[in-house]
Amino acid sequence: MPVDRASGILYAFVSALVTVLLAVAGFTVSPFDPALVPAARFHPYISVATGLQYNVRTRLVISQNGSPDIKLVARYDTKPFTEVPYYDIKLGVRRRAWAYELELIHHKLYLVNRPPEVDTFEITHGYNPILLNLVREEWGVAFRAGAGILLAHPESTVRGLRFPETGGILGWYVSGPAAQLSVSKWLGLSHRFCAGFEGKLVGAWARVPIVDGSANVPNLSLHGLVSVCWRF
Repeated sequence: MPVDRASGILYAFVSALVTVLLAVAGFTVSPFDPALVPAARFHPYISVATGLQYNVRTRLVISQNGSPDIKLVARYDTKPFTEVPYYDIKLGVRRRAWAYELELIHHKLYLVNRPPEVDTFEITHGYNPILLNLVREEWGVAFRAGAGILLAHPESTVRGLRFPETGGILGWYVSGPAAQLSVSKWLGLSHRFCAGFEGKLVGAWARVPIVDGSANVPNLSLHGLVSVCWRF
């Protein structure tokens, strides 16, 4: 995909996510609610988290021009605390029991069971879902559902051909859809600070480039996170 086109798609999608987030949040506030003052209508927050992940084995198909497809049930490592660590960032706004978020999950994939034709196959600068979330709090627990795009940075050497990582947007590609379900619990440490725990199921499908071809890389993963947050 050309750089200008990929940049345009990413910019348009992120802009749409922000627009939808603000629009949905705005529609939940009645302008005729006299019990709310403007400063109390919305409660913005940001959270940062890290944690551990487990990748369910999924089917990987690598297609390269002039050669048979490589097909396998892939086993991925995540190495969450090496190179760029695993992290999760949420920017949200809450009103009463509902919240609306933009979320970036910095997930990583290292193919462990490489066949002989594959020297390296990694998506380690990020197999990154960018999600718009809807959150509902009940019984002090937050239930979250989200959907969005996957931004991937592939690194591979297949049949001796090393992918140069110079295309897309500085090596990043808008590669497919992503979605999640999660449950989390935050504990207030002060008026502004909080900490919490989260368990999430994340699913995504990506098509990433290799030299003279592409790879279909679906992923289903379980994530356990610890987080800190700041309420504005």
